[in-house]
Amino acid sequence: MRKIIRIDESRCNGCGLCVKACHEGAIALENGKAKLVSETYCDGLGDCIGECPQGAISFEVREAAAYDQAAVKSRMESQRSMAQGGTLPCGCPGSMARELKKTEKNTAERKMPDISNQNL
Repeated sequence: MRKIIRIDESRCNGCGLCVKACHEGAIALENGKAKLVSETYCDGLGDCIGECPQGAISFEVREAAAYDQAAVKSRMESQRSMAQGGTLPCGCPGSMARELKKTEKNTAERKMPDISNQNL
């Protein structure tokens, strides 16, 4: 038995603030709702609770797998790798990080026609 978070999907609006607040990567958005990815990633500290504007996250004491710091570290390294240009397991190239660069063509000033002397 241990303290772990519980997410009430009916109250979740999918804002993602809890995902950003969870330093262990235990929460992810799936189908527009916050989900506990794995019990082993949740350390039970509850950094996510205060960030939820809907009050959808609470603590509960229940039987749950033990917190696994090594698994959290591995998951976080994997996520960092994907953010640095890796691909998702599905291989979707559209999800890869890209760098957008300005070119002369799209940074040149556009000349606007002078309409001050036109009858409107």
